[in-house]
Amino acid sequence: MHLLDMAEMESDPTRKQVLFDALGDEQRYQFIHTIAEEILDKYIKCVDELDNIQQRSAELDLKKNAIANMYNKEEEKYNCCYCRKRYKTTGHLTRHLQANHNWVKEVADPQSSMQDCIALYRGSFMKCALLLRDTNDAYKMADGDRITENAKFQLLLSHVGRHTKYQLWLFRFLAYIVALLSPRMSYEYKWNCTSNLHGGIGHNIPNDNLVEIQVQKIKKKIHDQGANCTYASARRAALTTQVQHEIKENIQHECHMKVSGSKRPEVSKLNDIVAMVKELQSANVMDNINGREYNAFPKFADIYSCVRINELHDWISKGKERLSYEIV
Repeated sequence: MHLLDMAEMESDPTRKQVLFDALGDEQRYQFIHTIAEEILDKYIKCVDELDNIQQRSAELDLKKNAIANMYNKEEEKYNCCYCRKRYKTTGHLTRHLQANHNWVKEVADPQSSMQDCIALYRGSFMKCALLLRDTNDAYKMADGDRITENAKFQLLLSHVGRHTKYQLWLFRFLAYIVALLSPRMSYEYKWNCTSNLHGGIGHNIPNDNLVEIQVQKIKKKIHDQGANCTYASARRAALTTQVQHEIKENIQHECHMKVSGSKRPEVSKLNDIVAMVKELQSANVMDNINGREYNAFPKFADIYSCVRINELHDWISKGKERLSYEIV
């Protein structure tokens, strides 16, 4: 609405007017694609830190490789390639290089006081919301390529939020696909991340969710056994739960039985959307006004600018080293 200068949700746009019904399919696609790109650039990518993360990570890789080349296995020390001084640890060597040989010390980029913190909050929220929505859709459609690409962004967000277990799982997930598995196994692993219980397009669920469903069914059967539960009966329940469920569904299908528990009609959200749009318009959220602050989050920074690049690079480097001797 802000981009097309629309006063109300149902009003006609006053900018970029086009006879949409008169266009062919290709022209319609190009028009919608252009609008979507402008929305992305103007309202979401108001600050794009991803290029900075990539550039600084590449610089850290070069420095790490340079330091590794200075290591002398016979002496078990690092020999400075400039003045031949020897050090036992990389920390002492790095400080020597920064003090005497013009190695640049990594520092955080200062935040400008003239930035629009509300615009940064808006863009950060949309980056996370669109990533979540696209990831959910990727799993529903069993799109392995999208799941893999989104995992890279999720890894950065897990690092920012200090969700260590998710960060480790995403790192292992990408490592298996990119480096550890053979091309055939990598392809199978990437395109078998989901399962479809009832068939049909867009009805896939992540394998983790399938495991949780099976665990709940097994727990229910074990709970029903009460004091009669033994290891053998629990094992039997775990091995037969899925088969019993498939037999039940086949009988219901063959007998044309109507399955209970039909879905309730969806509640209309139009009034809520209209109310939210009015609130956002009154607050001028879509405008870029330098110097604005968000009172709830003073000095708010873009979500990807909060990535601690040095810390993340060290963590990934240690993860690679660990995988090198854990995975054979």
